[in-house]
Amino acid sequence: MTPGRVRTTAGELRCRAAIVAVDPPTATRLLDLPPVRMHAYTTFYHAASEPPLDEPILLLDGDRREMVANTVVVTHAVPGYAPTGRHLIATSVVGPSVPSEPAVRLELTRLYGRPTADWEHLTTVTIPAALPAAPPPQGRLRKPVGLGNGLFVAGDHRDSPSIQGALASGWRTAGAALRHLRQH
Repeated sequence: MTPGRVRTTAGELRCRAAIVAVDPPTATRLLDLPPVRMHAYTTFYHAASEPPLDEPILLLDGDRREMVANTVVVTHAVPGYAPTGRHLIATSVVGPSVPSEPAVRLELTRLYGRPTADWEHLTTVTIPAALPAAPPPQGRLRKPVGLGNGLFVAGDHRDSPSIQGALASGWRTAGAALRHLRQH
């Protein structure tokens, strides 16, 4: 990719601005950016006959034991994600070392304050490079989205490692690209 030109499988396109919105390793490769250290993200899915909470909230570990990043009763938001009379619970863990399902279930008993022994473990999904690392101090997470000459990059690696960070970065990138196009 060079300023004013984008190569695709269909050939080369000329443009006044280009936005690259891809995962961090691909952005690094395409744009010759510094490498981004990534963390794995693992989600354990359980089914239960009774929801551990009656509220549609994302539960975080206030005690900061840091085994579980968050857990949520998904069917409080989308009831159709489980058959009638069942509830889907998703629990996420960040990092390279993934605890065992029984260890996660024990931690969920503590977090929810209810027994989880009768929950059915449905599956565990791991994405090896899901989130950019955010070492302290986290005040330095935001990076420029404009790379010069009409080239822009968006993604959670330019803001905070999260869906919210990806959306915020996209918003900043769109604004920067529009300003560039108005000036050129």
